[in-house]
Amino acid sequence: MINLPLLCSRQAIDSTIVNNEFTGWFGDMFDQLNIVSTFNLAYNAGLMVKENVGYALTLDSIINTSEKSDLCFIPFEPELIAKHNIVWRKDHSFSKAAQVFLDKAKELETTF
Repeated sequence: MINLPLLCSRQAIDSTIVNNEFTGWFGDMFDQLNIVSTFNLAYNAGLMVKENVGYALTLDSIINTSEKSDLCFIPFEPELIAKHNIVWRKDHSFSKAAQVFLDKAKELETTF
């Protein structure tokens, strides 16, 4: 992977993040990666991959890799598990749809 042209999320390679899981997975080899571009939207990274700009390092199912797509997803080995957070402002009043989403997310949190 060292010599491949890589596309990485700006957030994933942010050096200001303490205990960055992504850069930590690579360890000392992270600085040797050939990162040719960064992205904020994985959809755009998928377009760059289709145009042969490089290989996108992203979460599974963020970019269309279904049978109808020309792209495929290959997981890291050993597996890298990313933790995510949903953040909202205190004392914020939500729409009914947003409240249902938040309630479901809280239910899911207890199952993982």
